[in-house]
Amino acid sequence: MGVSGVHKNSFAGRVKMAASILSGQSVDDDSQSESDDASVSFNPIRAQITKISTFLEDVQLDPLPDNYRLAYEYLNGGSPRIRKAVDAQLNKNGRLCNALVTEILDECEGRMNIQELNRLMANGEALLGSGHKTLAASGKENADYEQALKSKIDILKDLDPAENKDMPIEAQFNALLKITKQMIQSTKKAKDNLESNAKQINTMRKRLDEANAMAQSDQLTGLPNRWAFEQQFTAATIRSKEKFEPLAVAFLDIDYFKQVNDTHGHEAGDRVLQLVAKHLNSFTNGNCHLARHGGEEFVLVFEGLNAREAKELLDDAREKMAEKSLKNKETGETIGQVTFSGGVADFRPSEPNRQVLRNADSALYKAKHEGRNQILVFEDK
Repeated sequence: MGVSGVHKNSFAGRVKMAASILSGQSVDDDSQSESDDASVSFNPIRAQITKISTFLEDVQLDPLPDNYRLAYEYLNGGSPRIRKAVDAQLNKNGRLCNALVTEILDECEGRMNIQELNRLMANGEALLGSGHKTLAASGKENADYEQALKSKIDILKDLDPAENKDMPIEAQFNALLKITKQMIQSTKKAKDNLESNAKQINTMRKRLDEANAMAQSDQLTGLPNRWAFEQQFTAATIRSKEKFEPLAVAFLDIDYFKQVNDTHGHEAGDRVLQLVAKHLNSFTNGNCHLARHGGEEFVLVFEGLNAREAKELLDDAREKMAEKSLKNKETGETIGQVTFSGGVADFRPSEPNRQVLRNADSALYKAKHEGRNQILVFEDK
């Protein structure tokens, strides 16, 4: 069936239309028969576009540039991180959306770029350190050499000049002394250049540190983002195993957040996210790590606490949050009570590290579907 056989305003129609335009096929041409198609030689570009377009249709993504880019990376094995992130979303929801694609690309590609820059900066700093040591040693040796030459000149003046008719000994050593001074000047110039480069490297390092901080922070709430959480989580599991201490993970999700966005607008929704983030952050300490996991979802790691103990803390935070009645500052309209649901699970060293995340997410799902505004602890069936 030709592309025009599908309604062009439908989702599938938009994807097929985009695929046809990219592959050079006429959008409205239904006259070409299947036998004509079969007679055309295999076109790898068209096959790749068809493959990508089929994927976009399967996961319900619009034919947008970022979506094509993600599909290409996913289908052709360009980035293991992107494939892993896409698989996680497909396993969880069975589909993708444009916002998720942007989030996945920003997180995965941003992380790769920052890590590569960090690696290059570390190499540059190591080379600079090595260069400083070499120049310092060279400069000291040259200075010692110059001093030794000077101390010997007076002694050499007393030697018999007849034995050095072509060039007196003093003149020979003066020549050597001149060469030594030139060496010292050259070394000093190299050192000055190296120090100048070091200043530039330090400036770049400061900017990279700022970029690192931004890459690990959620720009809306100021909390650590999902990338930062992954690092915190990994470190926490290592400490838990080494110290034989309990560890719990919790996922929290704001209840009916879509209604807030739909009724009061996304700016009001953003302020609600900021308020909840600030409220949750007030309950954390050095052994509790909070991060925004994406959308209206937050994740916490509790070191030294089991799931039941973590649940008590979260219930306290949940009850205090539910006591607030919010207003839309721009319109004066009442937003009302904002609550959240949560799922908590114990980390078990005998299981894969990420199993605790799946368990906490499962408990969250149950809390959302059994009334919301509650914290549930994961229990094996």
